[in-house]
Amino acid sequence: MTEQGRVRAALATNNARLIRRIFVSLGIGGLTYGLTNLTSGEIGPEDQAALMSLTLSVFLGGIVLLVQYLMELDTRLQAIEQRQIEHERSIHDLVHGAFVQISDAASLFGLLEQTAARSDPVTQMVKHAILIKPSDSGLVYEFAQNEITRTSSFLKALAAGEATYEGEDHDWLIGLTDISRSHIDATSFATVDAGGESFGDGFWQSPLGRRYLQAQHDAVSDRGVIVRRIFIFDKPDLPTDREFNEICSAQAAAGIDVRVLDYSRITQSHLDLRDFIIFDNSVSYETVVSASRAIANPSILNTKLVLDIGQIRKRTADFEYLWDLGEPLPPATFS
Repeated sequence: MTEQGRVRAALATNNARLIRRIFVSLGIGGLTYGLTNLTSGEIGPEDQAALMSLTLSVFLGGIVLLVQYLMELDTRLQAIEQRQIEHERSIHDLVHGAFVQISDAASLFGLLEQTAARSDPVTQMVKHAILIKPSDSGLVYEFAQNEITRTSSFLKALAAGEATYEGEDHDWLIGLTDISRSHIDATSFATVDAGGESFGDGFWQSPLGRRYLQAQHDAVSDRGVIVRRIFIFDKPDLPTDREFNEICSAQAAAGIDVRVLDYSRITQSHLDLRDFIIFDNSVSYETVVSASRAIANPSILNTKLVLDIGQIRKRTADFEYLWDLGEPLPPATFS
């Protein structure tokens, strides 16, 4: 039986008791009245007056008792009704809150199922995030919350068409290379990749550069991805530089098509020259440098992922223009 049903049953029981008590009180009053009439002829007027006074006192006392009982009963019924209302309100709020949470969760998972995103990684992330509790370690918990917030902000920016990482990125570059399926077109400004002076201590000799080269080799050999790279330089003697030739030799061995381009041959003044890599004509990975010209010994300020189709098409046209201007290195260069 529900709580409301139990309250109604209690009220019905109380009403039955009340009616029974009223009838009992009326019966006693009637019996008293009959006895008074029967004895009125056997006793004197003085005794009869005393008996009537006693009977009236008892009757009035019973009425007062009954009225008090009714008032007490009414008070109790009002209290029960108020508690019932509060109970129903609390149950309603609890059920409503539970349904709202269930609705939000169902809505999120429904949206997830409707998108191209795979639900398993998202579900696993949520499950793993729940395992980190505030009571375990305040620092670890706060760090986890910051990472979740950062990832959420990144996904929001990516959905808007452009995400930015302050400084030089170490994850996006490898991740995009690992998932590319058709081609990778990349520009490499020699001064940036060489650190401004020499390729011996530049990007391609760094741990990130070696990982990137290995990822490109895997993309070419395992998935048949076409990788093209054009080195843009402002030093006429760079093509004969030993360290630069070692870099080109390693790239050719990895299956990358390499060309070189003297910066002075670029005639299109509107060209926004910066290091960029186009993955599958879908994402442009770009580095923003501190100098106005990318070959003026700059430092990397931030890295951007651009997804806007208009900018992708412009970057693709820019690359084709630079690629046509570039020249393949002679085979002897790689000896």
